[in-house]
Amino acid sequence: MASRDWIEIESFEAVDDSGQFERPDIPRVEAILSGAPEREWQQFFLVRAQSLEQAHPGLRMEILADRLGFHTRAAHAEETCRLVYEAVMGTNHDFAAQKAAEEKRVNDRNEEVRQLVDRIKEVNSNWPPEPSPN
Repeated sequence: MASRDWIEIESFEAVDDSGQFERPDIPRVEAILSGAPEREWQQFFLVRAQSLEQAHPGLRMEILADRLGFHTRAAHAEETCRLVYEAVMGTNHDFAAQKAAEEKRVNDRNEEVRQLVDRIKEVNSNWPPEPSPN
């Protein structure tokens, strides 16, 4: 898998919204990603995120460009950051497995084409077939 496909969390930032009048009940954190994930990677992430969100009610994650935002209380910050990190790493593995499977399908098909070319050459070398006696 190309290095640009592997997303890392470089750091976490607490969002200081204390000056805003309307704000969510739970403070926001943003995970700074090593790059803006491709749409295909994000599709794999959505599956993991939904599963994690169901297992941890109240946890919502969203990716905006090169940041992954979520809400957490200070008392649970380390645990929540660890969950988010595991979701990103799991997505990397799922995405890599999908890419490897696609590459294997392409290679298998290409090998089939090579075998077909060789077989057609063999057929052509013996063409036309001799008529079978009746």
